[in-house]
Amino acid sequence: MDFQIARASIHNTVEVLDLFSAAYTGNYPDRSFADSKSYKEALDDKGRRIYLAKLNDKTIASLVFYYNEEHKLAKASSAVVDPAFRGHGITQELIKYGLNDLNETTAGVEVVYITTRTVHKAAQVLTAKMGFRQLGIFPNVHKTKDYETHALAAMYLPGALNKRYSDFEQHPDIFSLFKIVQENIELPNMDKAELWHQKNYTGAVPCLEIIDHAPMLVNKRYQTLKDAAEIDLAFFPFHKPNLWITSPEQNIEVFCYVNEVDKHCVILGCKIDREVSFTSLFLTVSNLLRDRGIRYIELIIRANRMNILNKVLKAKFIPCGYLPAFQYEHGKRYDYVVFSRSFEILDFNNLELTGENQKYLRNYIGLWESKFLGGYFKNDYR
Repeated sequence: MDFQIARASIHNTVEVLDLFSAAYTGNYPDRSFADSKSYKEALDDKGRRIYLAKLNDKTIASLVFYYNEEHKLAKASSAVVDPAFRGHGITQELIKYGLNDLNETTAGVEVVYITTRTVHKAAQVLTAKMGFRQLGIFPNVHKTKDYETHALAAMYLPGALNKRYSDFEQHPDIFSLFKIVQENIELPNMDKAELWHQKNYTGAVPCLEIIDHAPMLVNKRYQTLKDAAEIDLAFFPFHKPNLWITSPEQNIEVFCYVNEVDKHCVILGCKIDREVSFTSLFLTVSNLLRDRGIRYIELIIRANRMNILNKVLKAKFIPCGYLPAFQYEHGKRYDYVVFSRSFEILDFNNLELTGENQKYLRNYIGLWESKFLGGYFKNDYR
């Protein structure tokens, strides 16, 4: 099939919006493709590039690349192909074109990651053939017509893994996840941590209030704290906060991105009073978000931060993905653990998993059982 690939422009607005509308009947979570104003904002975003495949001047497919130059990190996202043209390798060619374009016109890419739908095997098979390594699974992460579980994968370009920081031990609750990742990527063996210096604070969580529907104010406050190095857990690329949880004295502040379409939430950073219990804070924040209608929360933590990992785990977040060499800082690339907490009944009826994704799901379910069922069924059920 002789199709052409090029960067999208404002002149493609109607055909791109029609493509997404036809594929998802208006239920696509990324609102960049919901209307012309949002689409124009996406085109104007310097950290985002939209690529189109065209056949006889008809747009038949689209793909988005997000790019962070500081970390030489990219994300391939929002792939959609006109149903009449599926099965011709168009998504694969869009990914290749986008990567080449980024490498030729920027400081380059060392790591590119992608999430794929699991309602069918095609996307998982395609990305695996291209060299993407399976790294985790996000149960019921998004909702279109039904709940959707997505798979996480990444491609490591030459030299990326050589910069990986590995002078740490794996948290006991992360170790099984890391071992599955090791089956996909040749990483050195790491020890399971048995003891570490634990820092425990027991201060009460103060009254917290939610400020939303003010994205410019929220983002300005977030950037002010980042610039002053007063915010922690603030590495979550390609998202901007639109919800702010704060105490009246502002000694506790938590910043989130919320997708109002499917009530998916990402925690993007915190300003923390060190005397306050971190576990109690995250339990309180989770309850506030749940009561606001959020159904799924996600956050990422650097894998060598043992105390923070421990407190997040106690707050009933479950590790579901592991990204080796994800963040670049001072000449090293650091591993990150992806955590999720879902308030929905887990629904896996429409899954078609390939490769290691089945192992990731089993690992997740095992951790979920231990966190939410405790030892009741293990000890008492016969």
